[in-house]
Amino acid sequence: MEVWLSTIGQRLDHAENTRTMLLARFLMARGHSVTLWTSAFDHIRKQWRTERDEAIDGCWVTPNGLKVRFMQGCGYRRNIGMRRLYDHVLASRDFRRQAEHLPKPDVVVASLPDHVTAAAMVDFAAAHDIPSLIDVRDKWPDIFHDYAPAPLKSLVRGALLFESRRARGAMRRATALVAMMNSMLDWGLVKAGRGRTAKDRVFYLSTMEGASPETAPLADLDEGHRQLLEDADGKTIFTFVGTYNRTQHPLLVIEAFERLARDPDFDAGGVRLLIGGDGVDADEVDRRIAALPFARKLGWLRPAQMRAILTRSDVGLLPMNFPSPAFNNKAFAYLACGIPILNGALGDLAELITDREVGINVAAGDPAALAATVKSLASDRERVMAMQANVRKLYAESFDQDRTYRDYVAHIESIAADWSTAQLSG
Repeated sequence: MEVWLSTIGQRLDHAENTRTMLLARFLMARGHSVTLWTSAFDHIRKQWRTERDEAIDGCWVTPNGLKVRFMQGCGYRRNIGMRRLYDHVLASRDFRRQAEHLPKPDVVVASLPDHVTAAAMVDFAAAHDIPSLIDVRDKWPDIFHDYAPAPLKSLVRGALLFESRRARGAMRRATALVAMMNSMLDWGLVKAGRGRTAKDRVFYLSTMEGASPETAPLADLDEGHRQLLEDADGKTIFTFVGTYNRTQHPLLVIEAFERLARDPDFDAGGVRLLIGGDGVDADEVDRRIAALPFARKLGWLRPAQMRAILTRSDVGLLPMNFPSPAFNNKAFAYLACGIPILNGALGDLAELITDREVGINVAAGDPAALAATVKSLASDRERVMAMQANVRKLYAESFDQDRTYRDYVAHIESIAADWSTAQLSG
């Protein structure tokens, strides 16, 4: 079976723990041929991909055999802005241009975001009588309205009216919707204007295998990281990892710890704050880390390094500047490594944390509340250990990576098979 996947901005290096790459790996392990369509522009680095220059007949092949084709846009500097939208429009047109001259796949799976190339993939599938799935990963483009300042919400809603219709049409025409959490699937179905069927499924993100210090050895780290962990030995370690963006940003964490540094009742010598990643306002993050005696910069971490750090941390930090549902890579990385989450997100993750006691929910955008929670946990080792035990149990029961992606692949196979049978009987 030939499967096409699409996602804008997919990392190609150190990306084995991303949803798309995991799905591709499990599909190929089942003997399927997989082509990934992604942008020619590197979303993380904000530069044109060098891999595109190495492509042969428009196709670049990864070491594990995944075929990658690039959709040409115009590039952009800001994650939120009209130029990014225009880039995706151009990329979707380039996809259609290329796709018409290639052998057709048996099934397509398009990620949303972004809604523009997802719509192009679904339209292409419909035109060629191919089943299509949309993997709903974020509420695009509605999310831009959600985050707009109150005085601008009506203006943003009006400006996005056409794009909102584009997303609605794509989800309505898709053969099935899948999502990484229930609230995201519910949103997609409401957007599509239909009820849930057996073809619409939730497959949790599960982007990291369950890990422990035994399966994530210190040998995976460089000398600098090993020294940081040695320095943190015996202290309560709070860790943030991930891409810095406007929604989830370590500056909120840093502000909370700056408050604690001024609190005479806080034992600063008993904690370490570790921050790994890169992105928006990275220079400001580095400057303020350097000014905090108990904070340390980790830089960008490869998956093996992330596992080694997180399995030796005590609490994972998921700060949110705005109240919004989020059950993303970061949350699954923390759960996979057995550590509870200080969480600012709403939705499925917040409910899970409350129901299973695998962390603490803190109001989004509130550094004072975050500081108070950190202070409480830093002096309550027994509570931290109890939550860690709950995390390990929950992960084994619900988020095992192998089971999640085997089930996801089986679902894709089932949809393709049912579609083929219907065509033959028709």
